[in-house]
Amino acid sequence: MSKINQLSNAIKFALFVGATASLATASAFAQDAAKKDEAKEITAVTVTGSRIKRVDAETTQPVSVITRADIEKTGATNLYDILNNITSSDGSGLSTVTTQTNGSDGSQQISLRNLGAERTLVLVDGKRWITDIDGVVDLSTIPLAIIERVDVLKDGASAIYGSDAIGGVVNIITRRQYEGAQVGLSYGQTAKGDGATKSIDLTIGASGERSSGVMSLSHSSQEPIFAGNREISNEPYAGCFDYYGGVCPYGSSSSAFGRFYTTGTGQTGPSVTLNPNANIADGVQATDFQNFSPAARYNFSPINYLQQPAKRTNMFAAGRFDITDNISAYARASYTKRTSTQQLAEVPATFAVNGASGPQWAFGVAANNVFNPFGQNINGGFFRNVAVGPRRPSYDYDIFSLQLGLEGNFQLGERSFNWDLSAQRNDGQYDAKGENYINLFNLRNALGQSGYDAGSNSLYCGASYATRIRNCIPYQIFGGPTLGLGSQIPGAPVGRVVTAAEVQRMVDYVSYTQVSTSGNTTLNYGGNVSGDLFELPAGMMSFAVGFEYRTDSAFSQPDALVAGGGSSDNFSEPTRGKTEVTEYFAELVVPLLKDVFLAKELELRAAVRNSDYKASGFVGATSVDATPGNPTNEMYGLKWKPIDDLLVRASWGENFRAPSAFDLFQGGQEGFPVASDPCRGLASVTPGSPFLVPGSFVQTNCLALGLPVAGAPQPNTQIRSLGGGNPALKPEFGTNFTAGFVYSPNWVEGLDLTADYYKIKLKDVQATLGAAAILNRCVGFGSIYDPTLCSFITRTADGSLATVRTARFNSAENITSGIDLGVGYRWEAGEIGNFAFKLDVTKVLEDKSRNDFRLRLNDSVGSYGGAPSFEYRSVFTADWTKGDFSARWTSRYLSDLYEYNCGFLLAKCGGDAPNTVLGVPDGTVSALSSHTGAVVYHDVSLAWKAPWDARVSIGARNVFGKEPPILYNSFAHSFDASYDLPGGASWFAQYRQDF
Repeated sequence: MSKINQLSNAIKFALFVGATASLATASAFAQDAAKKDEAKEITAVTVTGSRIKRVDAETTQPVSVITRADIEKTGATNLYDILNNITSSDGSGLSTVTTQTNGSDGSQQISLRNLGAERTLVLVDGKRWITDIDGVVDLSTIPLAIIERVDVLKDGASAIYGSDAIGGVVNIITRRQYEGAQVGLSYGQTAKGDGATKSIDLTIGASGERSSGVMSLSHSSQEPIFAGNREISNEPYAGCFDYYGGVCPYGSSSSAFGRFYTTGTGQTGPSVTLNPNANIADGVQATDFQNFSPAARYNFSPINYLQQPAKRTNMFAAGRFDITDNISAYARASYTKRTSTQQLAEVPATFAVNGASGPQWAFGVAANNVFNPFGQNINGGFFRNVAVGPRRPSYDYDIFSLQLGLEGNFQLGERSFNWDLSAQRNDGQYDAKGENYINLFNLRNALGQSGYDAGSNSLYCGASYATRIRNCIPYQIFGGPTLGLGSQIPGAPVGRVVTAAEVQRMVDYVSYTQVSTSGNTTLNYGGNVSGDLFELPAGMMSFAVGFEYRTDSAFSQPDALVAGGGSSDNFSEPTRGKTEVTEYFAELVVPLLKDVFLAKELELRAAVRNSDYKASGFVGATSVDATPGNPTNEMYGLKWKPIDDLLVRASWGENFRAPSAFDLFQGGQEGFPVASDPCRGLASVTPGSPFLVPGSFVQTNCLALGLPVAGAPQPNTQIRSLGGGNPALKPEFGTNFTAGFVYSPNWVEGLDLTADYYKIKLKDVQATLGAAAILNRCVGFGSIYDPTLCSFITRTADGSLATVRTARFNSAENITSGIDLGVGYRWEAGEIGNFAFKLDVTKVLEDKSRNDFRLRLNDSVGSYGGAPSFEYRSVFTADWTKGDFSARWTSRYLSDLYEYNCGFLLAKCGGDAPNTVLGVPDGTVSALSSHTGAVVYHDVSLAWKAPWDARVSIGARNVFGKEPPILYNSFAHSFDASYDLPGGASWFAQYRQDF
């Protein structure tokens, strides 16, 4: 026996023991020596989109299948890259490419039909998978090594699966009857030589007469790509510096050399900045400053990550044991360890004594601060803390899932029935820390009164050295990015300069590391029975009935300084909440006709589900019970085969999405939007309010709030808002409709054609009302009057705005429709090999939305406003195999996108208007649009099956190095993550060894 075979047998034996022990069936291992000799009959299985086991895999709803072979040919190392390329994906799911948010924690999400990841249900083996605190599945918790295939149901299925199954359902089918062992290695990187991806996995499986088991261990990692290493992302907006002659007016006002207001109480009026060329060796003087101009703005882009570094370790094990011929026990356990890091530009200090940037920033620089060169209080300013270093939030996530179950079958008379009982627990623990943030309590001390003590030759904070603030050192905010290193200390002997050790003490005193944590626990119990009821002339009527009980508890505890209002990060409140649902469902399949003229098969399908939700949690320190609703959803489907070659299908169903615990009870998150108080008075920053119209509807409502006749003061255009959950939320409701056909003509062997029309309508969709909308609707300024919103507004004793809570409301509406087309052709070409061609196309007909039913529906098809709405997406693949060799060519097409008010008026916005009109140096907003043009990416892979049971493959994604189009309305980096990364092709090499 060879050493390889010995190793293989040893591995199989070890897995067998582990799998059977996990099911308390170790004694059964000895029974697995004998194998069944007789051929097994084709058995009924549960297909995605139905609870009824059946032999026929075709249902009334369209399902797209991605096989394990398809996955291996892509060279991908994570499920996100696989799913993000299907045509029903809209490309807006969160990923580690940071064009959507600078707060990305490394999660990977899939969004279908432009409806968001929270409306795409992800299952593993037909059961709900682990969700994060937002109720969304992180795809990185599902390792590729355990996937047998992926079913994508391109239709709603709330009557079958419950909440969230609106845009579609992704069902990952895991490897079950695998025998042997397999090791996989993968490496890839970009053409620029960065962003390397690596993965290694080990899968072991064994099965016997009564038991089977599979185990997989995998680890993957990706290295960072810095925004500064790509031309498109190395400045605030691509082309900004070129267009404005080497100066970008869209850089940050928080300059590395400061921006200080020597008059007033806030951040308005004339301001000065340290001259970068000033000689400060003799001390920082008032004469070293010059008027602030766009040239002093800070380019924050190069420091940020374009692609986050991340590491993922996954462990997965599943086992099954046949207790009797009719009863089986099964277990599944998974664990994911994920670490990732984000990097952002250094903290911008935005202080103002009037609290323009929030109450935590309500301080200035004292006139008698030792480093203040102006001899007067500085009541407002901005400063980029370059010496402290870039902010580095890092995330350490531990996610665990355990499922136990029993399933079996029984006979009643001549009828056979299947049943299943299961219990599942999912736990997520999400720990985060953030380096190089600013402790505002300490910064306030360090900018207050201070001096130099000759006796101790040291700097101190306070009125005198004797009464000094312990451990505090004055912060040289006027000293530029080096904090005045090497500059003369005022009041000290000549030559006594700021030392490197003192700069480090300054950094250590004002900076700190954030620590926060969050988590959620889901308990899911369920059971169902399915089988045949009675026989009709056209076949057996089948049914399924069952129940589910599920609880989801979520919490979030922000950093102590953040929650206490002492951090440079925005204030945040804790979150605690829980949802609970009890559900009952039933499904029925009725065969109507069979083997008659124009009806080789005609089948009706119906399903219904009732859900009863309860919730409890905290709003601030107050305990609140909520009743999110008890929706009942129905679904009806029709399958008709007029001839053997043609299947016509249609379905209509109701759908819903219940609010998560986070939706209901999320603590307030601070922001400072620009908004005008409709009740403001003459002394306001922006006078002329409708309040000033005597006897007006708005004035009457403002007076009813107890505001003074002269109007409420509003000293600042920016107001403090707290965005969070809303315990009054109800489920989102809607309908899904699909109709289409599958045609496989017998006169063209190997040809398959599919076409499906879909339409999804959603109402009562969650939408966040901004501060301005809440203020205006409270008193009826505008077209909508809603006095219930006044409770979201807090005012001070004189009537001025203190805080506006901006919460989610069931106020929005979405309508989307389109057509999915598919063409597949298999050609056995003899000596030159076998070919397979496949084309998938999705055309979006409408993508309409509005944030309030009283507003007009806006259709976004073909436009970009921070997220793509492609009119067309298509994927074409050509496969070739001959003997041990194979190759695949893939073309991915993304249609043109129009962008309005694009690019902050840079000439490089391009498009259908002259470049000379698109941008003007003074920053006037243009209403003109640009367009990206259609983009086609090409991928290629080659593979060889080695004679030693190995598979070697190489390939490249975006082999021709197509650059993404510039999109200025993206959150950052001037392109969108739905496109491939800039910087050319990405290549990969993989090796997979079977034992």
